[in-house]
Amino acid sequence: MKTRRTLSVLVLAGLVRLQAAPLPVAKPEDVGMSSERLERIAPFVERLQSENKIAGAVTVVARNGRLVQFEAHGFADLESKRSMRTDDIFALASMTKPIATVGVFMLVEEGRVLLSDPLEKFLPAFRDRKVAVAKAGAPGGYELEPAGRSITIHDLLTHRSGFPGQPSDNDRPAAKLWRDGMRSLPADPLLADYVDKLATLPLNAQPGAEWRYGASTIVLGRVIEVVAGKSLDVYLRERIFEPLGMVDTGFAVPAEKLGRLVPVYARRDGRLVRTSAGETSPRFFSASGGLFATAPDYVRFCQMLLNGGVLDGHRLLGRKTIELMTAIDVPQIPLPFLRGQGFGLGVAIRSGNGDSGVMGSAGTYGWSGAYNTYFRIDPQEKLILAIFQGQSPANDLESTYGFQNLVMQAVTE
Repeated sequence: MKTRRTLSVLVLAGLVRLQAAPLPVAKPEDVGMSSERLERIAPFVERLQSENKIAGAVTVVARNGRLVQFEAHGFADLESKRSMRTDDIFALASMTKPIATVGVFMLVEEGRVLLSDPLEKFLPAFRDRKVAVAKAGAPGGYELEPAGRSITIHDLLTHRSGFPGQPSDNDRPAAKLWRDGMRSLPADPLLADYVDKLATLPLNAQPGAEWRYGASTIVLGRVIEVVAGKSLDVYLRERIFEPLGMVDTGFAVPAEKLGRLVPVYARRDGRLVRTSAGETSPRFFSASGGLFATAPDYVRFCQMLLNGGVLDGHRLLGRKTIELMTAIDVPQIPLPFLRGQGFGLGVAIRSGNGDSGVMGSAGTYGWSGAYNTYFRIDPQEKLILAIFQGQSPANDLESTYGFQNLVMQAVTE
């Protein structure tokens, strides 16, 4: 399984820009990193392949706005033995969320949305929410009590809307009511229909009371549609993807690009079993997890964030907006694989202590996806690292945290 194709970092008489590179290219030593130490990444990925833990990956490292490592490892498709390419397309899953968050903040900057706005200002069906509270002897084992206040845009951005989610709340009545209630929807509903259905279901907790990773960002996507007056796919394309040159990012993979779509594999009994290639023509534009993208596209998005909201002369957000997004709001995310990290507005943020168990600076932020796509931005070191895979189950720290440690150990200055 040891096959990889590399976009080499070519330095002849100075900086060379490669046609396929998402950013200008530099020799690692020119930006305070070690070429020798970065070379540890490829054997690390090859070991995971040989142990049947991954099929392949694309890895990216950039510092000071310049690309120092960009490599395709292993196979994109195990059945056909197609080698991974640096321009292959991955299902982003939850790495969609930071992009949608930027979409929301563009409306905030235009004065069309306030973080304190009640959700019913844009989606009236969410007015007068009720909370399902367990009570022995009551019909169904629960009672409905009025929500103490409205859900706000801030609640949605911080996953404190009161919707069910993770950490697991399966023992609460609202979780079962949501599972049963959503079964009436088709497999690929329109976003408006999906959110309208959510609005008929009781909350799991009072707005603002608990961090639950659930449907909040999906609802934000619908808020974008209502405020902007256009579908979420069109809005993101016009406002984010086109200005940043993200040419392979969207909610659907066109037929002519399907040959670059990386399927998803799951580990079962020591083997990798193909599960899917993802839905390629959805009607459900999920701001929570519906996008597909290449590594080059996503790294351009990351560089825009690291630059304070601008890339190649296109300003998407102001610097103070990025600072607001990346300030810790929830001190500790209550999920074990994110220890030592708080939550801001749409991203996880590393605290100043060593609890995270992974190398990096305080204030490093980012997110990951269900198929083990993963990115982190370290503003202190002006560094971006990202790994793209098509593997489940989610939250494989051996590959994601292992990759981050290998990147950070290569920082020399």
